[in-house]
Amino acid sequence: MSKLLTKLMLASALLAPTAALAEVDYPVDTVRVFVPAKPGGGTDAGARLFAEFFEKHSDATVAIVNQPGGGGVIAAQSVVRGADDGSVLLFFHAALHTANLFGQSPFAWDSFTPLATTSAVNEVYAVRADAPYSNMEEFVAYAKEHPGELNVGSQLGGTTQVKGQAINAATGGNLRIVDAGTEADRTTALLGGQVDVISMSVANAIQYSADGQMTVLAVMSSEPDPAAPEFPTTADVGMDFSLPLTMTVYGPETVDDSVSEAFEAVVAEIAADPDYAARLATQAQVPALRGPAAAAEFLASENATIADLLAE
Repeated sequence: MSKLLTKLMLASALLAPTAALAEVDYPVDTVRVFVPAKPGGGTDAGARLFAEFFEKHSDATVAIVNQPGGGGVIAAQSVVRGADDGSVLLFFHAALHTANLFGQSPFAWDSFTPLATTSAVNEVYAVRADAPYSNMEEFVAYAKEHPGELNVGSQLGGTTQVKGQAINAATGGNLRIVDAGTEADRTTALLGGQVDVISMSVANAIQYSADGQMTVLAVMSSEPDPAAPEFPTTADVGMDFSLPLTMTVYGPETVDDSVSEAFEAVVAEIAADPDYAARLATQAQVPALRGPAAAAEFLASENATIADLLAE
């Protein structure tokens, strides 16, 4: 072989597209992921990013199907009895538990096959900056000294009601939990003095804290949020409560073993990809990657935590 031909072959190889270092063989070519949320929100953004990296580390093509409404029931119905070949999946979070436990949905986490958890959105307890308490210890003491005076702004029937239950339990049940709507509505109610403490995303809390309008009592997680490591966690302030909004991928009631095996491999590849964490950070999310077995164990614990709080 001539030196010229050898150089041409090497140049051709260098210019050719490079395949993924470890591309997992997924059982089907095309996957539809049903998301019970409108395009543009945090759940949708998390689903689309996971889909992008799923495609990067497997040979499957992923399409996101947004099916908002019904508290997640519509999307769940599209998946729960779908094909067992991994072609139909659900992407949701703890609202699946709350909808079921509040009697708004017949579908529990174990109505499906957990395949992965992907990322988490941390939330905080926030109060007005001019309140007569500047940390969780002072807030709890004030609530105990003024029973029934302070209102927790929540969205009743959702995950924020559970978070309201948790901080109420920390005060010995001395708070009132009131319906204050969505996060935007709760923020307005807090700043306007209609409620005294709310749950809100870390991303928004950073802004209001920097503006001097709010004080963060705690991040509802056992680990600090990378975007705001200065915020104390619930573990730091002595609350035995951690409930990040963890994004989860579910398959139908039964799936073929090959689907679970492929997910285990894909999750491992994504976990080893530093670009995933970097991209999540731009969405104010953190990695929370678990394969099928670990995801099922996590979801059972998460559901039990929520059920226990609602029973109090």
